[in-house]
Amino acid sequence: MKIHDSHLHRRRFICGMLGGGATALGVGVALPVVPYAGNLRQEPLPPFMVLEPPDYDLEPGTSRILMYGHIPVLLLKTPAPGSRLKVFVATCTHFDCTVSYKADENRIFCACHEGYYDLEGRVISGPPPRPLRPFFSRYHEDRLIIALEEENLQGAAETAAG
Repeated sequence: MKIHDSHLHRRRFICGMLGGGATALGVGVALPVVPYAGNLRQEPLPPFMVLEPPDYDLEPGTSRILMYGHIPVLLLKTPAPGSRLKVFVATCTHFDCTVSYKADENRIFCACHEGYYDLEGRVISGPPPRPLRPFFSRYHEDRLIIALEEENLQGAAETAAG
């Protein structure tokens, strides 16, 4: 009878260890994914966004991050004389980290995996597979209107005027 009891204890121990290992593996796989699960339930994006001069009036060679719904936006004024404003989705195309402008290097940088983009949003180096997505933009009076789709700019000027 003693041998039979130890067999059951071993079986229970082995099942417990396998179950615990499977649980640990599941948690280890799920934890890195959980932050991205929230992105599946985001509110729809507005068709366009209207910016007032304090939001977009930048000195040459500077940048600012704003939010377009749940998407970070990089506003960048290039350092060249007569520079113009560039507007990109501020999300790295490699792993959705937020990018920033490095004025000392005159490049856009993703700190997650050291990806670099030029001032046109094209990949220079690192793991990003695609260029940064640009926003379509136009000025209406003293306002800047930005949109992810060009057709959304059509009626935006009339709405911005009102």
